[in-house]
Amino acid sequence: MRGPESEEEKVGQASRVEVYRCKLCGTETTFPRFNSPRALFKSRKGRCGEFANLFGTYCRALGFDTRYVHDFTDHVWVEVYSNRQQRWIHADSCEGLIDRPAMYESGWGKKLNYAVAATHDSVADVTKRYTRKFYSDDFQARRREFAPDENTSDRIFVQLSGALRQMNNIGKGRLDELDKRNEAEQKFFGMVQSSGVWDVDYREGRISGSLAWKAARKELGDGGKKESNKETKEEDDEDDEAHSFFVENFLPRTVTSPVSIAVQPPTKSHMPTQTTSHPECITVSGVPCAVTLSHGVSIVIVDEASGCILQSKAFSKWSSAGGFIDTVPNGRIVALCCIRDKDVDDQKNIDRSIFSRLGGFNMDQATASDEKYFLYIGQINFHPKWAQSFNTSNSKQYIKVSLLNVRYTSTKLRSEINTIPSNVTTRLPETTMPLKTQLVASNYQKRLAFNSFMEQKDKQYSLGTLLSFVGYTTKPGAPVYLIDSASFPFQQSATQSSDNNSSWTTYHFLPDVLVPDDDKVVENTNTSSSKATPKFDIPIADDFLRLLGNKLLTKNAGEVDTSTALTNTRLVALYFSASWCGPCRGFTPLLVEFYNHLKEEVASTHGLEIIFVSSDRDEASFQQYYSKMPFLAMPFSNRALAQHAKQMFGVRGIPSFVVLDSLSGRVVVSPDDSRKEVHQACQRGEQAIESLFKTWLTKVPPETSSMLEILALSCSEAEDASGDAGDKATNVKAEEYLVRKKDEKPKPSTEDLQARVKEIFTTLVASGQSPNEAAAQAIKQASEEQNNPSVKLEQGIIRWGNVEVCKDQTLSNSIEEKANKLSEMHCEMHGLGAASESERISSGAKKVVDVLSIAKKYVANVQKDPYNPRFRNFKLSNKIFDSITSNRGSIDLLTTIGFAVYPSSIDFVASIPLSTDLALMSNVLDSLIKAYSN
Repeated sequence: MRGPESEEEKVGQASRVEVYRCKLCGTETTFPRFNSPRALFKSRKGRCGEFANLFGTYCRALGFDTRYVHDFTDHVWVEVYSNRQQRWIHADSCEGLIDRPAMYESGWGKKLNYAVAATHDSVADVTKRYTRKFYSDDFQARRREFAPDENTSDRIFVQLSGALRQMNNIGKGRLDELDKRNEAEQKFFGMVQSSGVWDVDYREGRISGSLAWKAARKELGDGGKKESNKETKEEDDEDDEAHSFFVENFLPRTVTSPVSIAVQPPTKSHMPTQTTSHPECITVSGVPCAVTLSHGVSIVIVDEASGCILQSKAFSKWSSAGGFIDTVPNGRIVALCCIRDKDVDDQKNIDRSIFSRLGGFNMDQATASDEKYFLYIGQINFHPKWAQSFNTSNSKQYIKVSLLNVRYTSTKLRSEINTIPSNVTTRLPETTMPLKTQLVASNYQKRLAFNSFMEQKDKQYSLGTLLSFVGYTTKPGAPVYLIDSASFPFQQSATQSSDNNSSWTTYHFLPDVLVPDDDKVVENTNTSSSKATPKFDIPIADDFLRLLGNKLLTKNAGEVDTSTALTNTRLVALYFSASWCGPCRGFTPLLVEFYNHLKEEVASTHGLEIIFVSSDRDEASFQQYYSKMPFLAMPFSNRALAQHAKQMFGVRGIPSFVVLDSLSGRVVVSPDDSRKEVHQACQRGEQAIESLFKTWLTKVPPETSSMLEILALSCSEAEDASGDAGDKATNVKAEEYLVRKKDEKPKPSTEDLQARVKEIFTTLVASGQSPNEAAAQAIKQASEEQNNPSVKLEQGIIRWGNVEVCKDQTLSNSIEEKANKLSEMHCEMHGLGAASESERISSGAKKVVDVLSIAKKYVANVQKDPYNPRFRNFKLSNKIFDSITSNRGSIDLLTTIGFAVYPSSIDFVASIPLSTDLALMSNVLDSLIKAYSN
């Protein structure tokens, strides 16, 4: 090992040069550890450090915030911040893996201690992202080799970040963004450490490097020991698993046209979704709804009464698919697409009697063909004439059936908490509820406004257009976004909350039977939500008993046990003060005002308790001074404990005010900040006091926040279990609608076969056949019917219109069609139905031009600074873009052109993706503007 010597090594910023010498011939080979990306582009050699360096360079060049992560057990990678998901994402370019934080501990078997993420404006301890054993004795022992305790460790990282920010002169806007990210990250760390398990486990050892090198570093993991057994087990587990959407139920709004069901081989999907790559394999009334695997069976179950999508699942094998089919009630419509692979056709494990329930389905046809795809539409326990199936390798062939008498009758809105749609179509019109009102309205007020809109009180839309809306999505502080059939599938919100009042919630129409009776949005009659008291008890840290002694003074009951005095307290503050101190006498009245307001108006329990720790010279002075305070107090006789508390918290002068977390005993607000904050809050009034208290609550350790969320959730679940029998009955009713009843299942018997043989034999003999021939044919026919009893199924009562089979697809998704649709919607909204043709065309075209012109300006900004995320992402509700959002059809048009729309923790966001050809998009916009301007 040596330092850089040659000009190339110095220019390439090599931190060191590794020198290797052949033991046989003595030839030396050097390996400079370049840090310069230019040198790495040229050398194309490196280990994890060089990989991380180069990949991070690419990410930063594309405008992504990227930080370098150093694992103290000798590995490096990067984390990239996703504006879309509002989180840092792990990226190990050396291994070629993204978002697999479990890989080091669970896969490689590393004994982690510190993982430190660094960039030009911050340094962070991100170890908790890469372990689920952070608070174990072994893990903590490894960390103590670097820092004496966690408080010291935290202070070091705060100081390092502060120095970096000051040195690089970071602006306030950037600082606020970094603080917001850090707050969300710490909350996430607390939640995952409380769970103690990985959401997505990883069992593979290290990929890069030679076997001997990996073994020497002990990074083979369990996968290096029992690889074949592991792979077999994982494959078996995958085979047994059903893949599905986060929310499966969805009702396409089809009032004026028949319910149509189409099945086709996979094609390139134009629909943004993380759940599946080819949802268009199966569509119901134009809604892509298939969950697909690289190979396997995709099944969609449709309600025969309403046309509602009830279930959508994918299985890797026919045997697993059969187990699901066996649970589906009679009468349901089934759409099926099989992407063939040798593992799918597991004929020996298939129970053919299950598939005999599918009218028009032939298992031999489904499994024996060499074609790539098998398509089927039919009905459970019926064999209608519209049932179709065939094999194909042509991706342009399909089956499509239109069903005439499938209609929904009565529907209700169902609430999906922590759920977001794939897309939104527009927001609630200004005439129904102004945007500014939407941003501050309660859930109940938003529901009333939506109901008013759907009842067409403002007469903006035709009945047909109103009925195309399937519901809405919103959250506190966000507009009411309307959703339609293009909004499916729904996804789980990336920023979930145990508090239903602070998360994204999607409300969509479903048949009554699928909506719980108590699923309603009601008016909050509590005029002060801040006074709502949680119904769970808060455990108090044992440290307080050792710190404060066994007894505390109260104003009314004298001395009481410390644990009793601090019952259900969220924050404990120690007030170091004395009557002889002038600044203390000035601060105490402010603190009394602060405390009384919190107790009376904000949190009578689960709030703040203040403990007076006296520095008075005698008990008489103490008693006189304490008589003016409503707080608890440490008895004057405990002078030794009072002195110990001062030393513990570094109190050098009075007055001093230290705010502590009641669960952990850790400092939440330091004496340097708390006194100033209380003084400022009291000067600004009651709202400022409440705001300061809420701010303090957000500063508790993440493990405390997680523990309180778990307690609140457990309390809620207990209440549901004890007092919500009606809800249980409703859920059971909905489940029964989706799951086949036991008495529906046929019980095949030998007697049935014998009776059928006798029936066929009698008919054949009566027709003139000889008894011997009739007996042989009767046995053969009865056996075939038992193996494939679809021939005995009735046709059912569903009437059909068109049945299209094996025709080439003609996709109608052109930009011109979207623009024309926007023009028509504008005319409808502005009451131009009775206007002349020329007036309608002129007004509609102008609206298209207005929308496209705004989009053009956004594209032009990005072209000036292509890698600045600020120009690529914009909230749908911002003042400029809202002129697009508020016009139905505009978002659909822009997404067709190449814009993307996705939800964030605050609002839905429109984006111009990094992969976009900006010149092409600009040319398309220019052409459309020109066409609609003429």
